[in-house]
Amino acid sequence: MPHRFPVKEIALQAGLGTATVDRVLNGRGGVRAGTVARVEKAIAELDAQAGQLSIAGRRLIVDLLVEAPQTFIDELESALRRELPLMQPAAFRVRSEMRTRFPVPQIAEALARAERTGSHGVILMAPDAPALAERIRALARAEIPVITLASDMPGSGRSSYVGLDNGRAGETAAWIIARTRPDAARVLVTIRNPGFRGEGERAAGFRAALSRLLPRAEVAELTEGTDGPAFIDRLLAVAGKGAPPDALYSIGGGNRRLLSALQGAKVRPTLVIGHDLDPDNRVLLDEGALDAVIYHDLAEDIRTACRVVLARASRGAMPAPPGGAALRLMLPPMLG
Repeated sequence: MPHRFPVKEIALQAGLGTATVDRVLNGRGGVRAGTVARVEKAIAELDAQAGQLSIAGRRLIVDLLVEAPQTFIDELESALRRELPLMQPAAFRVRSEMRTRFPVPQIAEALARAERTGSHGVILMAPDAPALAERIRALARAEIPVITLASDMPGSGRSSYVGLDNGRAGETAAWIIARTRPDAARVLVTIRNPGFRGEGERAAGFRAALSRLLPRAEVAELTEGTDGPAFIDRLLAVAGKGAPPDALYSIGGGNRRLLSALQGAKVRPTLVIGHDLDPDNRVLLDEGALDAVIYHDLAEDIRTACRVVLARASRGAMPAPPGGAALRLMLPPMLG
């Protein structure tokens, strides 16, 4: 397997032992396919980060563990490529594992591996699950900070949270509907994974605000993680029942798929609000399929998370940044 890096550097990036990496590199067999893939990915990451690693200063290893829609992952990877080379005075090396479906036991295993192999910090976007809180507390005891991204886990012992005030984001969506559709009678809300605290906080903030602003509006909430493969069928059944819905608040993403399914059933909510300014949502805004997108700047989130890691690694010599992120709103070109 061609490469230009010392075995110990590949092992550090992959979170594996040097003997295992040496076996993979020399094709000696007896290694699982997943381990081979991990080594290949580590080499690719080292190649991509080679320019950044030439920066003078301390090198910090950060583990990035994310479960999210692919569009969010793509946007996060783009933010990493833009921001990491600019981080000073340290050079950050990121070991990333991002999936559209990342089961809790596998996330727990990845957290344990970060503790075992050594890490200066973990950036985590995952469900708020007891098994993960246990691993986060173990990392805290090992003095490895965990920064939750986009969806918080406040009872876990995490060091910091970066991302939106999700309750306020939900309230903002309700305010938009009340201002633009004051006669709205039916509103659909879609959630991707009920285990993510951030999605639940958005939904709760939305319901509470809408009940104040439009007390007569009927809200139907659908959860993909609960319905599984039947989610789209249930969405169409609810959306097609009676008059067309006045608004759709898509909390969990996957907007192109949602809107395509609704269009195929000849159902078009008069107002559609989504989250995250990823490439898909930008196109949907340009097409007029989305009426508003509530988002936060992922590049800002990455900068803040890395500064938390740097502050911890410097033992307080570098100041820790404040948490949270500004809420932003994007409208179609003719309205923005």
